[in-house]
Amino acid sequence: MHTVTTPPEVPRPAHYIVDPVAFFAALIGGPILFTLLSFWALLIPVAALILGAPFYLLVGTPVLLWYLRHHDGDPHDLGFLAFKVMGIVLVFGTLLAAATGDQNLLGIGLSYTGFGMIFALAWA
Repeated sequence: MHTVTTPPEVPRPAHYIVDPVAFFAALIGGPILFTLLSFWALLIPVAALILGAPFYLLVGTPVLLWYLRHHDGDPHDLGFLAFKVMGIVLVFGTLLAAATGDQNLLGIGLSYTGFGMIFALAWA
């Protein structure tokens, strides 16, 4: 008699269920809370919230959703993820500015991502 053996199952990475209410409360509440606690610093956090929130929501939302489906929400890891994403944006922005020869884009991109690296860590 011939026996059939099945291959061992390959373990799959853990997937986490993301609570949408908690996710959006943290996504929006984090930057607002940070701004409320630090607005006295020459109103720089207020300007960062106004200038950075659209980009933060556009890029940060899908990256954070993907990340939280596959990893737990450790604050240090989230801060490092935010810093890495801003670094990737910096590289692509610099390459775009170099390809187009637009010095204005380079200057604005460098200052935007420089502040973004600071506030992305704080907001995460």
